[in-house]
Amino acid sequence: MPSYSPLVFQPRCFDPSSVTSETRAFNSKLEDLTLTTPSWKEVGVAEYRRLRTTGQTVLPGPTHLPSATGFELPSRDPDRSIPCRILRPQNQKSVTAVFMHLHGGGWVLGDEAYQDPMLQAMANDHGLLCISIGYRLAPEYPFPAGPQDCYDAAKWLVVNADATFNAPLGFIGGESAGAHLSLLVVLHLLQHTKSEFPDFHLKGVLLHFGCYSLDWTPSVYNFRRGQPPLVVSRDLINDFRDAFLPGWSHEMLKNPLVSPLFASLERFRGILPPALFTCGTEDYLLDDTLFMSVKWLAAGGESVLKIIPGAPHGYILFPPTLPGSGAGMGMHAVDDFIASKIGFSQFLRGSL
Repeated sequence: MPSYSPLVFQPRCFDPSSVTSETRAFNSKLEDLTLTTPSWKEVGVAEYRRLRTTGQTVLPGPTHLPSATGFELPSRDPDRSIPCRILRPQNQKSVTAVFMHLHGGGWVLGDEAYQDPMLQAMANDHGLLCISIGYRLAPEYPFPAGPQDCYDAAKWLVVNADATFNAPLGFIGGESAGAHLSLLVVLHLLQHTKSEFPDFHLKGVLLHFGCYSLDWTPSVYNFRRGQPPLVVSRDLINDFRDAFLPGWSHEMLKNPLVSPLFASLERFRGILPPALFTCGTEDYLLDDTLFMSVKWLAAGGESVLKIIPGAPHGYILFPPTLPGSGAGMGMHAVDDFIASKIGFSQFLRGSL
């Protein structure tokens, strides 16, 4: 654990006066799109997935890069594999670690091919092999299907990444529902570390605007009351959750198997990997990030928190050069965090 708290941040981040005019203009456009774009419940999940793939929803559509390649991992079901997408460095850098990426989309939307540019940039900048996991989606496949795919992929990578990719699994992370699933995966692996993977440890976890209590935190109830919805709404996230966990009561939603905020982290003291938490102040899930980052630190983990003034939910999915999005600030935090974990080992490999 570091000798200082990485959670020291400027309270001014939460002051509305810290939000730039560019960010206000950006959010205003997103508000208009949020109001005029039909929800997946209104048009049906298949049609909404098509709209999202073609860039006709609030968040940008995917850009598929020719450098990406398909890959399949085995699942616990003998007749089914897990589709994945790999992005390797395209600048002659040696691969120093594997990054297991879990996409967002409320456990309902998205796929492994949604974030090629971001993952390619991470691969190029840090010598990572980025593998995005195509886990099963609700409502066709509610809990526990999606998390099980993520567990299966992570366990396979723990055992086989070095032999297959010449680099160990070093990082796990994702955005929104992908951050939620990433944290479930990390806690799942930690429960099996001593018995199945005694020599395994992660270099870091990257958690962007995740949902860590499926019974919701206060910010979900208090955010933007009397204002237009921004990217998501409380009704929309309720719909996502209910598709993922149909029929679950409020008490069931507090189960640590689905709500890691309710997990006891004390038993993992001394083995929690370093974690980067990022979130914007204009996000329904802000309290999830604030609560979980402090909980991680209190249990002895290294917890780095980056709050983006005015950034909405999903901010890092936009191009980092887009004015007002906050994506550039978020990616800068990602770069600093990864470099602090692999910079020296990457230098050594590159000099051999």
